Amino acid sequence: MAPSTSTASLKLLNELSIRLQGLLDSENFHQSILNLLKSELSYEGIQFWSLPSGVSADARLDAVVGREEGLVELGQALSPRDSVLAYVFEKKESLLLETIPHEVKASSPIVSERTRSLLAVPVLRGSELLGILVVESAKEKGFSENDVHFFEALAAQTATVAKSRDLLLDAKAFNKKLQTAVQEKTIELRRAHERILDQQKDLQKENKALKTLVEAESRGQEFVGESPATREVLAMIDKVAPTMATVLILGESGTGKELVAKRIHQKSARANAPYVTVNCAALQESLLESELFGHEKGSFTGAVGTKIGLCEAADGGTLFLDEIGEMSLAIQTKMLRFLQEGEFYRIGGKKPIKVNVRIISATNRDLAKEVKAGRFREDLFYRLNTISMKMPPLRARKEDIPALCEHFLRHSRFGGTTSVKRIDPRVIEVFQNYSWPGNIRELQNTIERLKILAEGSTISLEDVPVAIRLPREASQAAEFAVGTPLDEVEKGHILRTLAFNHGNKTKTAHSLGITIKTLYNKLHRYGGDSAPTE
Repeated sequence: MAPSTSTASLKLLNELSIRLQGLLDSENFHQSILNLLKSELSYEGIQFWSLPSGVSADARLDAVVGREEGLVELGQALSPRDSVLAYVFEKKESLLLETIPHEVKASSPIVSERTRSLLAVPVLRGSELLGILVVESAKEKGFSENDVHFFEALAAQTATVAKSRDLLLDAKAFNKKLQTAVQEKTIELRRAHERILDQQKDLQKENKALKTLVEAESRGQEFVGESPATREVLAMIDKVAPTMATVLILGESGTGKELVAKRIHQKSARANAPYVTVNCAALQESLLESELFGHEKGSFTGAVGTKIGLCEAADGGTLFLDEIGEMSLAIQTKMLRFLQEGEFYRIGGKKPIKVNVRIISATNRDLAKEVKAGRFREDLFYRLNTISMKMPPLRARKEDIPALCEHFLRHSRFGGTTSVKRIDPRVIEVFQNYSWPGNIRELQNTIERLKILAEGSTISLEDVPVAIRLPREASQAAEFAVGTPLDEVEKGHILRTLAFNHGNKTKTAHSLGITIKTLYNKLHRYGGDSAPTE
């Protein structure tokens, strides 16, 4: 029961008010209040029925302590027209039943069998009925006038605390919403900042490529690039060009061996003299011999006149022998004598012809192995190999790819005009990740093709062939049985590419030529991943 005196009631009410303030953060606010009351007061049971704000709807049992027999379960609804609740609901005044009529016990689940008297007090915030506090006593006339005043004051205090709690919850909800908005805006700003940084990096790369290209072209240099490997080649050119030494240029097809040979000639004292080239792999043995050394009239069927060979035409200048490794042993013998003596005989000729020619040769073969295999003369090899230069493959000078792309973009072998003015930086990144087995020649052909086929003014990632977008290992076709569902083929291809890129989804999306969002959607569909979380 409540304290018997007004002073004691005020003291307890004050203590309860202070303790109620501590329940503001309670997850189950009303139950916490009733637990507090139960710890201080002795009653058969205490219930709190809440009502939706401003709506004539069912009351809901939010909290209960004490006897629960015959009660509806927590959270269950009850019409406010219930015989006990109706008076308080309509009048918004306290209801005191000093004895419980039989019909009330029979009709209202609020009242338990042991309840002998009951007090129902409205919890009001202004004119708004927030709920009803129901207190049961096991004694008839179990409530005094002091008890009624005590619970009405407690209900008023509860309403005040409830208002404070609502304000607190609203503030927390607002803060959470504000925090979420700030986080989203922060993420948006960070992404915008990252995009700006990426654009700056792309511009820096483009500027560097253009600077390298302009510097190379201003020097009249077709060998474009500033990578360590390129600088090493250029430094070697500067060293050997002023000399008369024979130079053997080694390297894979398409690495620019002919450009280096021409550059050596241009930087030598023979720059204004003839520069003559011959591809030893392009001609049959008999034709190559005639092409190199010439022939006299009537020396063979079809020799209707005297022909000056390329060795003679290059007198005073440079003779570049491309694909020297394809030369037959018979012609190798004649070439060796020419290098040793500085003279040769035309086919059918009787007099030696002496010339002053510098020999530069190139091959993609390993001539040392060819010598061991007996396919190339050892003495000729040593004559040609006074100075050897190893041309790096394009995969070893990937830093040069942006400048090379810019060079090929601005200079076309096929003439005509093109609407393409730039290359998407993502394409450059893909190019730098590709192995380029055909080296610079393959890159040049790729750019030429894309300039013709690309839509718009920019070569985009979608324009690049799949064989280049995907690494060689990932682009190899997997074996699927005939009739395999298309989804399974696509799934296998995506997952293999993802594995090759070590799980990096951004690189995988670039390789596949799809957006990162599309990749996540496909992975989610296959059960391989979920949507991005950033």
